[in-house]
Amino acid sequence: MTDTDQHTFPFGFTEEDEPTRRRAPKLPAPPSATPDARTARTPDDGIFRSGAAASSPAVAPTAVMEVPAEPTEEERKLAAERAARREAREAALAAPDARAEPTPEPVVVTRRTTDRFLGAFSLFLVRLVVAAIMAVHGLAFVTDPIAAQELFATTIIPEPALMATITGFASLAIAVALVFGLLTRVAGLGVLLIAGGALTFVLWGNWSPFVAGRAGFVGELELLLAVVGLLFLCVGGGGFSLDRSFRKSRESSSR
Repeated sequence: MTDTDQHTFPFGFTEEDEPTRRRAPKLPAPPSATPDARTARTPDDGIFRSGAAASSPAVAPTAVMEVPAEPTEEERKLAAERAARREAREAALAAPDARAEPTPEPVVVTRRTTDRFLGAFSLFLVRLVVAAIMAVHGLAFVTDPIAAQELFATTIIPEPALMATITGFASLAIAVALVFGLLTRVAGLGVLLIAGGALTFVLWGNWSPFVAGRAGFVGELELLLAVVGLLFLCVGGGGFSLDRSFRKSRESSSR
C-alpha cells in the first residue's frame, strides 16, 4: 500500500492498524467515568450534589394503636346466631344415637304373696270349700232336673229347663276347675254370675232380703259365694294351682 492509499483515522490509527484495533480487547472505563451512587448531576446546572439523603438511615413510621370499633346491632345478632348454632350442634353430637339399640333392662321377677306358702295354702282351702258347695248344687240340678226347672220357672229367667241344665253342668265344671286350680279366674267369674243370679232373681226377687220371724237375711250363702268368686277373679288360684305352673313356665321361657 502506498502512502497515498493510506487513510488517516482519528486518534492516529491508520488503515493498516484497523484489524489490530478491532481485535484489541475492550478496556474497562476509568474509575472517574463510573458514576458515584452518592452523587448526581442535575441536568440544568451540572453541579454535583451529595447523596446524603439516599445514604441517611430510613426512619421507621410511628405505630398507631387502633381502638376496636363498637359492634353494631346486626353484628351482635349474627354472633348470637352463630353461638346458638354451635351449641345446638354440640348438643346433637353429645346426644345418644336414637338408632342405636337400647340396652335391655334386667328382668326382675318378684314372687307374689299368693305364691308363697301361707297365701297359696289359704287360697287352696277356700277353693276346696267353694268347689264342694258348687258340686253339691250342680249335682242337685243335674240329678233332679224337674225340681230345678220348677225353681227357675218361679223367676223371670226365660227357658227354665234349658237354664237349669246349663247351670247344673256349669256348677260341676266350676268345682273341678277350683280343685285343680285351672282357669281359676274364669271359674271365679262363673261363681260370681251364678250366685249373683240366685240373689237377684230368686232370693231377693221381692226386694226384701229379710223374712219375718227369721234371724238374719235370705241369701247369706249366695252373697258369700259371690264375694269369693270376685276374689278368685281378681287374685287367681294362688301357688298351689296349675295356673301357677303355667305362669312359671312362661316366665322361664321369656328370660
